Amino acid sequence: MRRRWWAVGAALALGWCLLAPAGAGATEDLAEEYVALGDSFAAGPLIPPQESLDPCYRSTVDYPHVLAESLRVKTFRDVTCSGATTANVLHTPQRATTPGLPARPPQIEALTGRTTLVTVSIGANDIGLATLALSCFNALPPPAGRSCKATQTEGGVDRGARLVDSVAGRLADTLDAIRDRAPKARVLITSYANYIRPGGCYPAQPVWAQDADYMQGLVNRLGRVTAGVANQHGAEYMDFIRPGRGHDGCQLNDNWANVVVPGTTLGLVPLHPTALGERNFARILEEHLNDEL
Repeated sequence: MRRRWWAVGAALALGWCLLAPAGAGATEDLAEEYVALGDSFAAGPLIPPQESLDPCYRSTVDYPHVLAESLRVKTFRDVTCSGATTANVLHTPQRATTPGLPARPPQIEALTGRTTLVTVSIGANDIGLATLALSCFNALPPPAGRSCKATQTEGGVDRGARLVDSVAGRLADTLDAIRDRAPKARVLITSYANYIRPGGCYPAQPVWAQDADYMQGLVNRLGRVTAGVANQHGAEYMDFIRPGRGHDGCQLNDNWANVVVPGTTLGLVPLHPTALGERNFARILEEHLNDEL
């Protein structure tokens, strides 16, 4: 009889395990300690309210803050900082431009052995991608200006593409260092945004059609490079480009990112996310995490 009751109890316990919400404990584990790393794409410069000015210009409604609130994270550290490169994540303090303000320590110092979730958006500043993109702006129609695509591909060599490909090693080093510092964490590395539609929308955004495709093409290429590195170095790649189609800077009332002329969605910095974009990037991350639990 005693064995029979033991068997019934075991069966009930097994049944409870099978009926318990999948990932319930995993959700709590994931929310123990979340650290956000990265550059201005993650920091949300000049999106009010700002919690940090020079040099980071970090918003309290950037995607890390929104995600942390949604996940009900117990310990949250957002050390994203505008202008950051992989060096600023790994070993180089980031200095303010205003005299007397303290430098920000390398972002990786925010990680601990207890960290359970890391997000990172990085790489564009290593290769000066924003500067290259800014060279694609032309106030006057062709042939009055100079095509950035023509400049970057002159002589049959795509310098922009080579530049993008060159960052792979630094992304790999960054992910390896994150893994060493936070071995228990899930690490999510993101793409940048879908900034402009195919063919652009000149003159609403002052980028010629061929340059719009070239500029966004480099962003897309960086996404593919990042995805490949993530796959090889134990991280999860998060694509914001495909979900952002139809929400580019040509959509002045529903834009997740700006080109140069800002829309009505909160956010003023060219080639950066808007508040709406930051909220949607957080939503995409949360949905991914919930689906994977």
